[in-house]
Amino acid sequence: MTEVVRVALERQSIEKKDFPIGRRGYDPDAVDTHLSTLADEVEELKRSARRRTETLASTASEQVRAIVEAAETSAAELQRQAEEEAREIRAEATGEAESKREQAAGQAREYVAKVSESTTVMLQRLDSMESELGALVESLRTGSHRLNADLQLLEGNLTEVSEAVAPRPRFESEFSAAPLSVVEEPHERDLFEEQADADVQATEGYDTLVDEPDPLADAPLAEEAPRGTDDTESARLIALNMALNGTARDETDRYLAENFRLDDRGGLLDEVYASVEG
Repeated sequence: MTEVVRVALERQSIEKKDFPIGRRGYDPDAVDTHLSTLADEVEELKRSARRRTETLASTASEQVRAIVEAAETSAAELQRQAEEEAREIRAEATGEAESKREQAAGQAREYVAKVSESTTVMLQRLDSMESELGALVESLRTGSHRLNADLQLLEGNLTEVSEAVAPRPRFESEFSAAPLSVVEEPHERDLFEEQADADVQATEGYDTLVDEPDPLADAPLAEEAPRGTDDTESARLIALNMALNGTARDETDRYLAENFRLDDRGGLLDEVYASVEG
């Protein structure tokens, strides 16, 4: 393997290189010219190498600077994106929390309003029921007073009837010396008993009392109590009580038909059951 001898290729060493003189050698001038040309080329190569080195260094430096700038720009962009995403996430979370809070507050207000409305309606119904029950009690008290008055009137009429049908004395023969005796006619006694039974039966349902003339006396029996607004209110209160106790409408209607004479029984029942069911 041939060993390559490396020498410093400087212009001065090339031009000043001494060669041994021999016969039939190269022309010294031609050699000097060639060496000068060679020295120029070497010098140019060195300058080109230096320029290339400087260019490579500059290029590398520029590339490094570009890479650094790109990295910094990328890092700044990533940071900006991260901050933007963080802001969006915070804003979304805040908006969702606010929406949930408003929704919960709205539901709470709606529930409170419904409870308040239901409570108000219940209190109004209780007040209405209390008023109606008070009116019912007052009506029953009035009916009781009226019944007592009718009973007292019947007792007075019975007394008058008893006096009217009392047995009358019958005189014996004017020639008889025996004292006067009172003889009670059988048919009069039977008539009195029938009249008394009729009066007792009349007291059992004072709503159906009628005026019946006494065939034996002019004293009138108890007249039927006046009907109208009082009976309507009594029927209304009784129907309300039955409806509140869960009585069927048909049964309430049948009871009112049997015990009251009303002009508009169906309308009264509609009003009562509508107020209870409402």
